[in-house]
Amino acid sequence: MNTSTRIPVLLFAALCTACAGQSARVKRSAADAGTTKDVAGAGRLHGYVVGRRHSDFSWKDGKEQRFQVEYGWDYDQGIALRKTFDQSGALLKTQRVTGEEPPLTEAERERVQVLVREQPELKPLIERPGVVVWAGGFVYRKPGDPYCGDRTRCIHAIASADGGNTAVSHSIVDLQSDRVVYPFYRPSDEKTSTKP
Repeated sequence: MNTSTRIPVLLFAALCTACAGQSARVKRSAADAGTTKDVAGAGRLHGYVVGRRHSDFSWKDGKEQRFQVEYGWDYDQGIALRKTFDQSGALLKTQRVTGEEPPLTEAERERVQVLVREQPELKPLIERPGVVVWAGGFVYRKPGDPYCGDRTRCIHAIASADGGNTAVSHSIVDLQSDRVVYPFYRPSDEKTSTKP
């Protein structure tokens, strides 16, 4: 593998590892808050999943008011949401978020890997010993794209071997429609890699 190919694969693998650690912390926090549905089953994802949650504050009448802010994806509506809770956990406000995507949960990451591994065109490549599928949550959205436009949750999935040194495939999975939409994604020529 030449250096220009090796560096992006290694960087992607490192970022996926970092995202996995963050997702685990967020998942524990969300589970503690009791605000998500269990979507870790073997099939298509449903319901609302929490990508991240953090504390925030504002000032009103000279007093600090603390609250919790949560970002998640609603599979029933196909949209990203921002939810604000008071300190007691009561929901104050729900807003649709555009232009920002919540990070992937562990269940979403697992579903990306399952879909890639089950894709007929990819199976011969992915089933080889030592091949790992990285699904770190890099969202792909492009206006006008027939598969990854509005109300989609398209995610980059890169398979590599030799500890990330050998690129095997680069795919785009739409978790909202529960399918691989670009089995062989190439940024320079998206139309030839489209799966109907």
